[in-house]
Order: sequence, then structure tokens, then C-alpha cells
Amino acid sequence: MQRTKIEISNDTERQGIIELLETVLLSKFSQLSRQEIEAMFLVSDIKQTRVYQEAKQEGRQEGRQDGEMILLMRLLSKRFGKLSDNYIENINKLTIEQLEDLGEALFDFVDITDLEQWLKAHTQK
Repeated sequence: MQRTKIEISNDTERQGIIELLETVLLSKFSQLSRQEIEAMFLVSDIKQTRVYQEAKQEGRQEGRQDGEMILLMRLLSKRFGKLSDNYIENINKLTIEQLEDLGEALFDFVDITDLEQWLKAHTQK
């Protein structure tokens, strides 16, 4: 990877070679942990790979979605009491955008039937 950075000046070509190396390394060393692979190569090289960047972004999205869902569950439980498993299951299936919309709609809910109607309207598409 270091030689590629030094010897290849074209960014697109360099990125293609790094992605090829990344694919080979991941298939060759699939039994190794992330820490073991990082120990074999420079950490900065690993962090520049597409796989690393995608995993990092995916982790951020999942963390954000989980955080939004947990906060909504707490707010709904505080407002309406313990939620039934059916409500919890339906809320767990919502996308991040739907969770955000539910968070805003929650301010207008009067009782638990408003939540039920909102879930029916936004999950049966």
C-alpha cells in the first residue's frame, strides 16, 4: 500500500489498486480479527480503505438509529405507560426518518390510540 501511494500518482488508479489489495487481504486473512490485520499493516492504511469507511459510516447510522429508538421508547413509555410488545415491535422496524417523524408527531398525541393510528399510517406502505 505504501508503494502504491508513492508510485501511483493518478488518484482513481491508486484507489482501484488499494481496493484490489483490500479485497485480497480480506479474503486471504478472513480468519483474523481486525486487530490482527491492523497489526500486520499500518493502521492509517486500513482506515483509508473503502471497507473501513463504509463500516464506520454504517456503525454511526446504526448507533444513531438505536439512540433515537431508545429515546422514543422512553418518551412514549413515560407518557402512556408500559408499551405492549406489538408497539415495541413496530417501532423497532421504523427507519431513522420514520423515527424522527414519530418524535415530532409525539408532541400532538393525546393518548395511545394516536400512536396506534400513526404506526398504521406510516408502516403499511
